[in-house]
Amino acid sequence: MKVKKFCKLTAVLLAVACVACCFTACKEKGDDGQRSAYVITADVNTEEMTVQATCAVDYVNRTDVELGEVWFHLYPAAYRDGAQYTPVGVAETESAYPNGVSYGGIEILSVEGGEYEITGRDQDILAVKLGKSILPTQSTKITVAYTLKIPQMRHRFGYENGTVNLGNWFPIECAYDGGFVDSPYYSSGDPFCLPVCDYNVTITAPKEYTVAMPAAAVRTEEETTATTQCKLEKARDFAAVLGKFETCTQSVGGVAVTYYYTADEKAEEHLKAACDALAYFSQSFGQYPYKTYSVVQTAFNQGGMEYTGLVYVSDAAQDAMITEIIVHETAHQWWYGIVGNDQIRHAWLDEALAEYSTTLFYKNHPEYGVKYADRIADAMGGFTLFCELSRCEDTSMERAIEEFSSSTEYTYMTYVKGQLMYDGLCNMLGEKTLVAGLARYADTYAFATARPDDLIACLEQVSKRELRPYIMGFLNGTVKLYSHA
Repeated sequence: MKVKKFCKLTAVLLAVACVACCFTACKEKGDDGQRSAYVITADVNTEEMTVQATCAVDYVNRTDVELGEVWFHLYPAAYRDGAQYTPVGVAETESAYPNGVSYGGIEILSVEGGEYEITGRDQDILAVKLGKSILPTQSTKITVAYTLKIPQMRHRFGYENGTVNLGNWFPIECAYDGGFVDSPYYSSGDPFCLPVCDYNVTITAPKEYTVAMPAAAVRTEEETTATTQCKLEKARDFAAVLGKFETCTQSVGGVAVTYYYTADEKAEEHLKAACDALAYFSQSFGQYPYKTYSVVQTAFNQGGMEYTGLVYVSDAAQDAMITEIIVHETAHQWWYGIVGNDQIRHAWLDEALAEYSTTLFYKNHPEYGVKYADRIADAMGGFTLFCELSRCEDTSMERAIEEFSSSTEYTYMTYVKGQLMYDGLCNMLGEKTLVAGLARYADTYAFATARPDDLIACLEQVSKRELRPYIMGFLNGTVKLYSHA
């Protein structure tokens, strides 16, 4: 996810130290063909802003243990009245709800394939007790019928200004790490740890709406409605956006890139930015693995949001910020989409990479008029000013989302300090070696869920340098980019 930009100031790197640390994350096999498969059919009522849906899952046990039950996240539960964990914090309420607070939610109507209960820390987990347990690699079928109420808000899941965002909108299997990962929907960051699955999704909506999807879609029209169907394999999620869009499309490297927009006088320029970014990251980190890529201008309270094959770009963004959001979210197709990570416990692992990859893009595309040195100076200045104003004592990056004191602290420690860490690595290793190490990381952990140790190992293998002390200094906060003295 792309957040807002920062102030300018200068600072000095003072020290580097190392403390050994053990990292844990969602354990998941890579692309071995053992993936759960979803078939979702949904009927969207845009007058009442409800969705009637069925989600049929061929659930594959990708753990090393026998499972007698399986768990699914019910992320739309966070949007209901009375939720303990809300989608946005107090500081974002006004921007997320321009017309006043609105509530949504999810109601489970029935479950086939086992007995179920709604559980979790915030009544946001669907736990299905299977009639017969499944061994590793075995599968079982679970079908869930449910109803969604879409809130009027500018968020991953919501409607506003003529667009309807369907992000994290169906029961999504919980990752397994010695037990099912049941993290709630924190308002800061991207509170997800998602395994790769296959999707076959059909959405019926009023005919005047276009449904932007993350893969090639087939649309059939009836008298008043249109049905859009799409298949997406090896994906961490499936998001769609409904709107009365204009579109422009261009092919790059065999990938059809489409920009869906409602009001953009520079649509062709922004489509070009998406194509340039996709081409650069494919050349640098490994080929983009899908045949299509959708960039969607929609109502969103932050800059943008990444999903596999589809990204949001806020309709409030203007001029150069639109381009930056597109580049950042495109980088997430590698750092989140291809290489997954636990975004709750190791948020820096994808966000710092997406932010620094954006800076590398500008460095290698001077025609965009953004200088590498200026972006690094902005990051250093913003970080220093934040620490000065907040009197921040803990500057560690390796913290779970809920351990940051605010969304602002999360942003500076995850995005900003992370970018400075990679700038230091680039100075130490050279850009060519750093990019080669990141390409190794992308290739080795494609369609798996990587850990911090995995990234460090790939960078050390390619550079033939001991980098752990340097990286750990940033992660545990012993590197001091700012002093209160």
